[in-house]
Amino acid sequence: MSFFWRSVPGRALLSMPTLRWLVISRFFSNLFFYSTTLVLFQQQRGLNFTEMFLMEAILSASIWLADVPTSIWSERIGYTRMILLGRAIGLVGMLVFVLAHGFWLFACAEVLGGVAFACVSGCESALVYASLPAHERSRQGGEAFALLASASSAGFFLGLLTGSFLGAASPLLAVMASLIPSLFAFLAAFRIWHYAPAARTTENSEQVQVRQVLQRAWKTVRSQPVLALLSLWGSVNFALTNAVFWYNQPYFQRVGIPVALFGPLTAAALGLQLLILLRLAAIHKLLGTRLLLACSCFFPGLCYLLLPWATHSWLLTLLLIAGVIVFSAWQEPVVAQEVNGRIADTTRATTLSALSLVGSLGKSALDPLIGRLGDSGLAWVGTGLGGALLLLSIVALLLPLRSQRQEHGL
Repeated sequence: MSFFWRSVPGRALLSMPTLRWLVISRFFSNLFFYSTTLVLFQQQRGLNFTEMFLMEAILSASIWLADVPTSIWSERIGYTRMILLGRAIGLVGMLVFVLAHGFWLFACAEVLGGVAFACVSGCESALVYASLPAHERSRQGGEAFALLASASSAGFFLGLLTGSFLGAASPLLAVMASLIPSLFAFLAAFRIWHYAPAARTTENSEQVQVRQVLQRAWKTVRSQPVLALLSLWGSVNFALTNAVFWYNQPYFQRVGIPVALFGPLTAAALGLQLLILLRLAAIHKLLGTRLLLACSCFFPGLCYLLLPWATHSWLLTLLLIAGVIVFSAWQEPVVAQEVNGRIADTTRATTLSALSLVGSLGKSALDPLIGRLGDSGLAWVGTGLGGALLLLSIVALLLPLRSQRQEHGL
């Protein structure tokens, strides 16, 4: 354990109470025990596969509709209060999910989940950046965002590793157990509120007008269209790579891997992803931003393309699935650092939420196509997702990113 702790880059940042509780809250908010038995649970509650994929579209639409309003409120009431509100809504949404039967209650749970995500998304990144000393942001920003991404992976990893045992006993038990980390995420948000500065970090005026804030955010995006491009690129990358958590199950079944091993095997891949994330700062320094983003698409894309050919080897299938999971995590903290480095403090949360809106639009349009590939067969899944990711890797090489001197504030 001590070796693992020493390997954490930027662990000194956890001495800052605000950042420490942000990481803890993120960890618990990503800790779900039902990931490997979600399909069975929703089937027992009356959903078919079409309705399950439609839930993703409802979630994205909810985020899209709530993103800008919640960012406006955050500029007026503060990041910490908005994060606390988001965690509270997420807890209620989790309770509705446990009790849901049929399409509409599940849809209600997804709406609440989308609103909760919108409350937290821009504020979390903005509070991380605002909590760092101004002269250290270019150096420590990447490490801070990598810590957040690592917390997400660690929570998801623990849920997968232990959730299979709960789900084997009862899919409902795994879902009910997920209420506990949702409660802890909410309680951790209280600590963020306690330690964060009482004054709002974004706006000096107490009477900020909605139109003014939107105008500032729009001016930032319009003057730097690369921000919208980065947000769209990151969301499309996430949609394509995150699909592996749906399609890994039929690929595993095809080569005869027992269902009981789905969770531990996926958790092992996430454990490797976490180790890579912990060394991301060193990899980023070695490769640079542009090449690192390209690799985060190219290697998962190559793994997807090879999956249709791994029809008889369980080991090859497992390695290719793990490859998609491991390499896909590189882009999130790097994109977050690149975007935040281009935004002024005065409208950070609003601009980030506006950019998230752009990304949600792209993901919402892509999700039905990803589901359509699954209906067409596993061969189409690997070819379609892999080809799209290889195309994204080329786009990454053409992105007008900051130079290394600019990244380090030189």
